[in-house]
Order: sequence, then C-alpha cells, then structure tokens
Amino acid sequence: MTTTPAATPPGWYPAPDGSGTSWWWDGGQWVQPPQVPAAANPTTLARLALATQILLVAGGAVAATTIAVEGYGVGVASDYLNGNDTSIALFDLYDQGTLVGSIAAIVATIATAVLWAVWQFHAAKHVAGQTRRTPGWHAGSWFIPIVCWWFPYQNISDLWRAIGRVRPTWQIAWWVLWLAGSAVSQLSSRVYLAAEDLEQLRISMWLSIVGELLTLAAVPLACLIVRGITQGIVQRAATPAHTLVA
Repeated sequence: MTTTPAATPPGWYPAPDGSGTSWWWDGGQWVQPPQVPAAANPTTLARLALATQILLVAGGAVAATTIAVEGYGVGVASDYLNGNDTSIALFDLYDQGTLVGSIAAIVATIATAVLWAVWQFHAAKHVAGQTRRTPGWHAGSWFIPIVCWWFPYQNISDLWRAIGRVRPTWQIAWWVLWLAGSAVSQLSSRVYLAAEDLEQLRISMWLSIVGELLTLAAVPLACLIVRGITQGIVQRAATPAHTLVA
C-alpha cells in the first residue's frame, strides 16, 4: 500500500488504495472514513435549519408589525378617552390592521412550529442514543400540554451536550422570553374578548405589545440555538474519528 511521507501535513488526500475516494492523513497514519448512510447526511439538517431561521425572522417581522398596529390602537383609544370624539372613526383602520396581523401571526406561528419540530427531530436522529428522549419526543413534546413547559428546554440542552458543547448560559433567557411572551399574548386575547369598554380594550392592546416584545426578543436567541446545534452536528459528521489504517 502507498505510504504518505511523514512530512506531509495532516489533511484529506486521495486514498492510497486507488479507490478514487479521499482519506484523512493525521501526520502518521491513514484514517479511513466509513460510508455515511443517506439518513445521517447533515445536508438535509442544514437546509432545515436555514429554513427554520428564515421563518423565525419572518415571525419576528410579524411581531414587530403587530406592535406597530397595537401602538396605533393605543393612541387612538387614548385620544378618544381624552375627549377627542372624532378619533373613534380611526378604529376602522385599527380593526383592519388587527385582522390582517392576526392571520399573518397564525400562519407564521404554525409554519415555524412545524418546521422547528421537523428540524429538531432530524437533529435528534443524528445524535440518537445520546439524549434522554427519542427523536419523536424531541418533536412531539412541543405540542403536549404541560409537558411543553419544560421538556423542550431539556431536549435542547441534551442536543448541546450531544455535540460536545456546554448549554449556553443565555438559553434560559430564550426559554423565559418565549414562555412569558406566549403567556402575556394569551392573556391579551382573553382581555380583548371579555372587554366591555374602551379602557379594557386599551389594556388588551398594551398586553399585546408586551407579549410581542418578549417574543421578538426571543427570536435572535432561537436562531442562535438552531444555528449552533446544526453547526455542531455538521462539524462532528465531518470529523474523521474512524478506523485507522496502517
């Protein structure tokens, strides 16, 4: 078998067996990479991660738009409560903006939730056996009442450990922001549906603004999670830690 001179620096070189593939030379011996099953190919995961981040950013844009619409509603309601009777006519514009924003928010939330679950399922498959729960639980725990308050956080922590990294200190901030944003937004919806006067309606608008701000703050941290875990899995897949060939 052809022997690479010891002075050759470590790197990928044409296989010494003439197979036309590339092997890793660590400076003293060959490292032969195994055949990687199609299911373990990280390309699909990387594409899912990119799509998930795009949807997260789109959801952030919807949240920012909602904040603007609710801010407009607060201004109109405040003017009317302060005695400007003509401002009541401006509520038609607010109602239209709220309707469009609500539809956009529902679509963005569902699309992002589904794609995130698919991404996490594939990520967990790449590190199967190294997390406390199966890939199915990684995806499904997001949609189970009560369980969704904590299991997803644990599952993300497991993925960090599986790729050899310590859970980021800011991960808890992402989780608290996401939970708080969801809770405040739900409270805003309840106050809005039960509102009997304009003051209660204005309170629901303020709650909506706070909920969307919390959600918007969680978006960049969510993107960092998807990107960091995906990069760790891709890098691990490219690291030659396989059978040594003399």
